[in-house]
Amino acid sequence: MPKRAGDRCQMQNTACSVEDDGQDPKTRQILNAAAAAFMEHGFGPASVDLIARNAGVSKATVYTRFASKEAMFEAVVERERQRRHLDAVLTEGLPDFESRLRVWAEGMVQLFTEPGTAKVYRMVVAESPRFPELGKAFYRSAPLATREHLARELERHGAETGLAIDDPMQAASDFLGMLRGDLHLRTLLEVGHQPDAERIRAIADHTVKVFLRAYRA
Repeated sequence: MPKRAGDRCQMQNTACSVEDDGQDPKTRQILNAAAAAFMEHGFGPASVDLIARNAGVSKATVYTRFASKEAMFEAVVERERQRRHLDAVLTEGLPDFESRLRVWAEGMVQLFTEPGTAKVYRMVVAESPRFPELGKAFYRSAPLATREHLARELERHGAETGLAIDDPMQAASDFLGMLRGDLHLRTLLEVGHQPDAERIRAIADHTVKVFLRAYRA
């Protein structure tokens, strides 16, 4: 079962670190400082000078690790995605794929409805017209990476679950679209309350049932 939001590393929590993330200390410092700057100031105002100063490194050190601010942002988002360990949920733990898919779905709904996630989405949408590479970087590191991972697992385990999937990427898109639904939009617009665990579980369960019914051979 994925850990709840309060137990996980959040993008805006710069004190959070993962010792086995494979990053050298300076890279970790830079990403922590970048995450905090992006969340506090937005992408445009968060200059490389500010990030370097807050990370306690030189601007040159930043550029030896990241070719651009967009690349730094992409690394921040990818690190947060990895820290949530949702990828592993589809491949480890419960013995059957259907059960793993249900748990993964619950974790994804929770992710879609977290205030921190909504804040990042709003920032990217607002600033992408000025910084086109920002939108591309975010899409690659979060929505596309998630969709590709689900597609690979559907291709690997679909048959054993009784699914007939000709286009795994389309099937993954269908699944994620149902998970987001209206709830994700309402979260972005701050319409209504954040769902509780029971509501999140119900959405995930409904999505899995509809998906399996649609794709069962």
